[in-house]
Amino acid sequence: RPARSVRGAHAPAGRPAGMYARNPLIKVVSLIPVFAVVGLFCFEWYVYNVVFVLSQMETWVGSSLYLNLARTSMFNALWLLAAWSYARSSLTDPGLVPDEWLNFVREMDTLGQERSSSHHGWHTRGATLCNHCQHKRPERAHHCSICGRCVMRMDHHCPWIGNCVGFKNHKYFILMTFYGMLACGCFVLTAVPQVKGLLFGTVRTRQVLGYGASARELMMFSLAAVLAASFSLALGALFISHCWLLMTNLTSIEVGYFGRNPYSLGIRENAQQVMGRFDVSWLLPIPSSQPLSDGLAFPSKDMGSTSSRPADEETCPIGRRVDAHDDV
Repeated sequence: RPARSVRGAHAPAGRPAGMYARNPLIKVVSLIPVFAVVGLFCFEWYVYNVVFVLSQMETWVGSSLYLNLARTSMFNALWLLAAWSYARSSLTDPGLVPDEWLNFVREMDTLGQERSSSHHGWHTRGATLCNHCQHKRPERAHHCSICGRCVMRMDHHCPWIGNCVGFKNHKYFILMTFYGMLACGCFVLTAVPQVKGLLFGTVRTRQVLGYGASARELMMFSLAAVLAASFSLALGALFISHCWLLMTNLTSIEVGYFGRNPYSLGIRENAQQVMGRFDVSWLLPIPSSQPLSDGLAFPSKDMGSTSSRPADEETCPIGRRVDAHDDV
């Protein structure tokens, strides 16, 4: 039977647009931290633009007008990119194993082709049997005990997005941490004079810096600044850790594997496995314009393994491996 390719590995129609857990109760509970994060996004935007900017606009004169307009525009642009990335990482199918692949593997099983059972370690020779859901799954796929599903190139389940982080939304998750870190940092840096004056200034200084703002609004501003500083550090640490995973072609699960990583092909090639071929789409939470994999199969540097050769019906019947130097 000729090999087939699944470029998008789309989930079947009828699956929800988000909250991909099988258990309805878990779907509902997963909404609680998501609503909390959405509320935090709205709170930071409101405090910066309504409490901070509007109360200070009358003091913007001369050259400071352009500086304040620039930093306000920068914060809102970064906030929008962070919120967009968050929505994509939360609502996007994380990489559920497509039914077409499962059906094809079942057909191969009827022909007597064997698949190995899963174990803790590297798998570079096609499909394995999940010990939890008893379904076949492609290489680097793992079972999420919370969602009750196998996810292609699964990294972890994140309760704050109410979703798994897998092959199809890992890029959006990385961008969310990046733009979230920058937006929070921009909030803090552009408000340093006000925060410093409110905390350590004289009564007259506080009155000038808090022009037009009530005591309640000043408290909200101080709270928002503290939250922004805290989340800037937390998201920064998360972003750095996932950049390291990206450059080494690892997931949070695979970090615990022993032995040499067979999928590490070099920093650029490793990053392109998740982000796609390098172009402007790396900076936006949109699907890659030139993906190098469909999540079902990945190139390997083990030249003796099946992963180092183009996909065929014996190794990964409908997987798609593309060498980083080949044209798409």
